[in-house]
Amino acid sequence: MLATLVNKLIAGVYFKGSPEMSWRYVLLCGLVPVAFAIFVRFFVREPERWHAVREKADKARVGLAELFRPENRAILISGLIPAVTVLIAWWSTNAFISIYAAALAKQSPEIAGLTKPQVQAFIAHYQEIANYSFNFGGLAGTLLTVPAAYLLGRRKMYLAYLVGASLSYFALFGLQLPVIWQLYGFVLPGLTIFGVFGSFTFYLPELFPTRLRATGSGFCYNIGRVAASIGPFVVGIIAKDGLDAMRHALFIVGIIPLVGVALLPWVIETRGQALRDEEM
Repeated sequence: MLATLVNKLIAGVYFKGSPEMSWRYVLLCGLVPVAFAIFVRFFVREPERWHAVREKADKARVGLAELFRPENRAILISGLIPAVTVLIAWWSTNAFISIYAAALAKQSPEIAGLTKPQVQAFIAHYQEIANYSFNFGGLAGTLLTVPAAYLLGRRKMYLAYLVGASLSYFALFGLQLPVIWQLYGFVLPGLTIFGVFGSFTFYLPELFPTRLRATGSGFCYNIGRVAASIGPFVVGIIAKDGLDAMRHALFIVGIIPLVGVALLPWVIETRGQALRDEEM
């Protein structure tokens, strides 16, 4: 949401009419989180559990290879299932939100008689609505993962989010909804497929023993990001023929969360379980 706002202010206000320069300053704002990283590095303390394990750790054993040892394979698979499923679906959606909104705007009868700058502003307005809706839904869904995981458990939480995600895709891109409903409707995949990201901050670390917690979490999430490159590529091939093809492609994306549902029996339930801290 902040990125959308920054882009609007820089590209739409301060550097309006200079697209060849505005995007550079938008990207430059990406340095702002460095300040937070410095704060974390110097002021956020590691837990005592980590210090205790570190003192006993055989550092030569801690690495990617250990994730694939027989005793760790089940938890590795359990982490990969939600990460890969959700990231493929998320990128398959997020990469095309602005393109989809622009296509809706270009088909609107309201652009008849508008000047080129007015048409561009009209398209930008549609894109803002769609992106804000998706990201607001993602913010709400992310925060809801905590009470959902607490009340339902991790596996049932994933079931609710993934089924909800599929239903939202099928409704949003399968029904002939009014244009404004389609734009604001992005809040639904935001609430569900985007919202699942909130669970990665606690579910992935819960799976692994302390010595592998960062390695395992990072591996699962980043393998999901690598796999996610498939989504935009395939959706892009299908969607290149226009709005209807894009709508059809995004409808198909709704099948991806159902694949995650089918794999849930291999997702380990961690609610109420003690964190793993084997002797090194």
